[in-house]
Amino acid sequence: MTMLVRKGLAFWSCFFCVAAVGWAHEGELSKDILKKFFPEAENFVSRQKSLSSQAIQKVEQALGGKVQDVDKNLTVYVAISKDPQTSKTRSIGGVLMVDTNGTLGPIDLAVGYALDGTVKKVVILKNQDEKGLESAAFLKQLEGRGLSGGWDPQKDFNLAGNPASAREVILAVRRGMLLFRAFVNP
Repeated sequence: MTMLVRKGLAFWSCFFCVAAVGWAHEGELSKDILKKFFPEAENFVSRQKSLSSQAIQKVEQALGGKVQDVDKNLTVYVAISKDPQTSKTRSIGGVLMVDTNGTLGPIDLAVGYALDGTVKKVVILKNQDEKGLESAAFLKQLEGRGLSGGWDPQKDFNLAGNPASAREVILAVRRGMLLFRAFVNP
């Protein structure tokens, strides 16, 4: 192998490693998983966007804290459906992957959001914390919530599993909502 070919391979290997790290929560969600969020969708399209500094600033103001670097470059699976009246395709929402750390370990979530930002559904993809966090009763409380709804983990939710970890899940879903809204309306 010539030196030029080896250097080229090394460059592209590094490029793809950096590119994979650059996009937040990059991972393939199967169509079966995506259909759990939007059963009416005909297709899903993966879209990436780097949030502008102004969008990040808005999210940080709403969160009352800093946006992590991993959340500045988003991948959203946009749900596509046909309008029943016009037969034109349209976006009906999106699925965003967010993560958090429970007291016992990392928790990876996929969250479906309607175009207005309200929560459609929450699925825990990976949970190294207590399994009670995955209970349907706990996760169902998040559905239908928007920015104006109550998000105080102590007052507005019945916590499941480890209470500290349950609070982190709730706050991660809210953070995802703010990021999704910044994605849709920069």
